[in-house]
Amino acid sequence: MDERDAIFGLLRSALNDGKAELPRQIDWHRLFTLLQQNHVAALASEAFEYLAQEQKPPRSVLIPCCSEREKAAAWYRHQLEVQQEITALMQQHGIEILVLKGTRLAQLYPLPELREFSDLDLYFYDQHDEADALAEKHLGVTVSNDAHHHSKYDYRGVTIESHYDFINTHYPPSNRRYEALLKTEAPSPTFELLFLLRHMAGHFAASRITLRDLVDWHLLSTAHRTAADWDKVRNGIKESGMVDFAEALNTIVHNRFGTDNPLPHDADSTLVERIENDIIYGNLAEHKEETLRRLAWKLRRYRTNRWKHRLVYQHDPAWRLFLASLTAHAAKPRSILHKM
Repeated sequence: MDERDAIFGLLRSALNDGKAELPRQIDWHRLFTLLQQNHVAALASEAFEYLAQEQKPPRSVLIPCCSEREKAAAWYRHQLEVQQEITALMQQHGIEILVLKGTRLAQLYPLPELREFSDLDLYFYDQHDEADALAEKHLGVTVSNDAHHHSKYDYRGVTIESHYDFINTHYPPSNRRYEALLKTEAPSPTFELLFLLRHMAGHFAASRITLRDLVDWHLLSTAHRTAADWDKVRNGIKESGMVDFAEALNTIVHNRFGTDNPLPHDADSTLVERIENDIIYGNLAEHKEETLRRLAWKLRRYRTNRWKHRLVYQHDPAWRLFLASLTAHAAKPRSILHKM
């Protein structure tokens, strides 16, 4: 049993209110760092009460981990309050709103405040511009349009991403067809599964996903086990060219959490281990300094993640992906150095 087993043991315990099986020797400080980096420290802390006394982490880990939980809970309540305020404003003016990820996925957790997240992602169907205008007028914010598929503004310390579309239709090219599929299914359990899969695939190919994403997929696909149209989900995966990625992801949650959904879960073990390691540990440290060094880092990240592109964008040739990336950045120059 290694540290990966210990991490998943804690998460299973937290999700199922059960005893965690842990190795005898644990580097708790390293484990806590990994939990933080994967945005699951608050969730993992839920498992501590099920540990035998001799297995509990030392106070030097227990206290900061519980502090992470308290911060996550306070932030969740604040985010929810902001979301409700914006929703009420839009409803007063007849604008329909759909919450993506965030507080919506949090409802599937044993306690909603255990899901750590930062931004609020909101979709206003065909009234995006009207929603932004209302936000500027009534909330006193300044809306930025520097990204391709959402505008952005800060309100009461919360970053709001106001989506033009569900996924970025500028990159990769295959996303245009997938976006059309999402619009025909929203809102529904089938939409939520299709959206989360493609959202995770995009982050995985561009940089990385985390253990929080695995937990999200486990909980969402379990919750919609009987309500979703899984034939449409399978067809969407196939037509978008992410069959191998989806199967590997589903294999990980099946093996680690016992996830039971109709998607295949018998991916190649070598690929599964590579993806699992990438999720937990990452493969390239983030470079946040907004200078030309960040551009060099982005190019290095693009080359490093070519194997991920092949998994996620099987219908998009490498030359087409690169050209689409250049075109997208040229249209929104600030995206070259900034994190959008």
